[in-house]
Amino acid sequence: MKKITVRVEDYIYDRLNLVAKENTTSTNKIINAILEKYINEPKEINYLKEVDEKLKLMNDYLEKISKRQYKHFRLSQQHFANFGYLSNADINEDKCLNEILNNKDNFNE
Repeated sequence: MKKITVRVEDYIYDRLNLVAKENTTSTNKIINAILEKYINEPKEINYLKEVDEKLKLMNDYLEKISKRQYKHFRLSQQHFANFGYLSNADINEDKCLNEILNNKDNFNE
């Protein structure tokens, strides 16, 4: 068992002593029971800041997915346009495909 020192206001100290006397136990055991109960309670999201941060994170992920889907869509369109044309067989010579692949629009952030 570890030892810890806790500083409390006089009012709280008096209340802890009263509870200890009512239960015929020590103040240390009362404090231990209070801390144990608090730590073992299931945590609930009850702060708007936490909810806001999680929503922002989800929004960022959705935006990344949307950008990547759009790039995939453009690549699929170019592939469909190139299908069967020997003039576009070399991907290094395909101007449209190179424009899509080399576009600096931060799709892969």
